[in-house]
Amino acid sequence: MTRINQKVFKLALIDSGGNQSTIAKKLEVTRGAISLYLQRNPKMKALLNIEAERIIDVAENVIDHEIVKKRDVDSSKWKLLHSKRGKARGYGPKTELAHSGDGLKIIIEKAKEIK
Repeated sequence: MTRINQKVFKLALIDSGGNQSTIAKKLEVTRGAISLYLQRNPKMKALLNIEAERIIDVAENVIDHEIVKKRDVDSSKWKLLHSKRGKARGYGPKTELAHSGDGLKIIIEKAKEIK
């Protein structure tokens, strides 16, 4: 059984995706021990959160690259509508009734600047 300290925790954190169970297995301790350690060490908890966000960034990056490579218009529209950066650049939904009976369509359009 490993005694948890900052050095071993940081090593176990690498490529863990911020998953406490993964870290516990690497350190051969219980998940509860990791949880207790994090309660007592807010700086290490902050590092855990950074690692968890990093793995989400990696996953988003893979998806973004696939969308661009495939030139998938629907997926690109979804990304623009649901990402903070897309919204910040003025992309947003406009609901429009389709006359062909297709129901509602979401159309990407640049928001007009307010003068």
